[in-house]
Order: sequence, then C-alpha cells, then structure tokens
Amino acid sequence: MASRMADIRSSRLGRSSARPRGWMLAALALAGAALAATLAAEQIPRRQRIAFEVDIRSRFTHAPVLVIGDSIAHEAAQDSLCGDAVFNAAVPADRLANLLARAPALFARVRPRRVVVAIGVNDSPRPHRSIETWRADYLDLVAAFEGADLVLVEVNPVDPRASDYVRRLDQDFIAGQNAAIRAIARQVGARVVPAPLKASTRDGLHPSTAGAALWRTRLADAACSAP
Repeated sequence: MASRMADIRSSRLGRSSARPRGWMLAALALAGAALAATLAAEQIPRRQRIAFEVDIRSRFTHAPVLVIGDSIAHEAAQDSLCGDAVFNAAVPADRLANLLARAPALFARVRPRRVVVAIGVNDSPRPHRSIETWRADYLDLVAAFEGADLVLVEVNPVDPRASDYVRRLDQDFIAGQNAAIRAIARQVGARVVPAPLKASTRDGLHPSTAGAALWRTRLADAACSAP
C-alpha cells in the first residue's frame, strides 16, 4: 500500500512538473512565431508594407478626413484637421496611377467627409507622360470622391542641387501639374493648397521638420478657412 501511494505521488509530481514545461514550450513557440513575423515584415519593402498597413487600418476607421498622397503627405500630414480626425493613407513613392487604383476603395470603406489629395512629384521624373494625360487622370481621381469636400495640394518645389535623383525631376512639368491642379479645383469646386515659393527639405525633396510644419500650416489655412 505504501509503495502504491508513493507511485501515485510520483506520478502526480511528474504530471505537475510536465505542465509548466508545456506552458513554457507554448510560450516559446508564440515568441518564436512573433519573432518570425517581425523578421518577415522587415524583409517586405517599406512601400509595400505601408500600403498593406493602410489597407488593413482603413477597415477599422471612419475618420472624417482622408489624406491620400505620397511620402511628403505620409511624413507631414497632421493627426487632425479643422478639429476632425485624419486617416493618413498616403504611401511613399505613390504616383497618380497608384491612387487611381487604390483610393476609390479606400474612400468607399472610410466614407470621409473630406479628402485631401497630395500627389504628383513622383510623376515628374524624366521621361514622363504628357501633362494632358496626367491632368485627365487627376480629374478621374477626384471624380471618385463624389460628395466629399476636396482639398487639392499643389506639388512642392524641389531643389535640384541636392542629388542626381532630384535633378531628374522636371520642374517645368511640376509647374504644369500645379496649374492643372488649380484648374481642376476651379472646375470641381475644391480648395487648393498653393505650393510655397521655397520648401525646406532634408534632401531636396522630402520636408525637413520645418518644411513639414509649413506643409501642415498651409493645409490648415486652406482647409479650415471660411469658403
């Protein structure tokens, strides 16, 4: 009898000691899976990762303001505009064609009252499409936001002295883009954020801290002023 009781106690102790080991193995497996996911995410190019994150987050927000655009808007856009929350759906390196493909679905999911469009500089490297084609595509884009208040942001000036890449950006084409944006704004009744004469950048293209602050100020001035 004493021997049998000892065997039972030994068996219970074995099961008891196995249980913590099982929890430890499960925790280690979860930690390993999380680490693997993190490493996998780091292997995804930044632009694709941000576009994926935007797509996921757009399914869980109905922010009154939707911002779409490229890296400048991605970096500079504020969290609120005219007292309303902002969903920043801008994706670095996006061109107008990318917005045409992605933005209508974003608009349908988020259902914002206001849409801020800040796109164009990535369409300007030589060789590029004609300004007439670009203008037609831009008009198609804003037509997708029927019923929303539109704020159209002109393309910031660039500094071609900064790098070989920035020297590829056609400044005459950028001037044509801004003229097209102003004409489309008049046509559809949108507000315009005019480009500054000079933009403070860290690399001739992307805004510095001061440049981002100026971008936000100009956006708020245009969007929040009385019509």
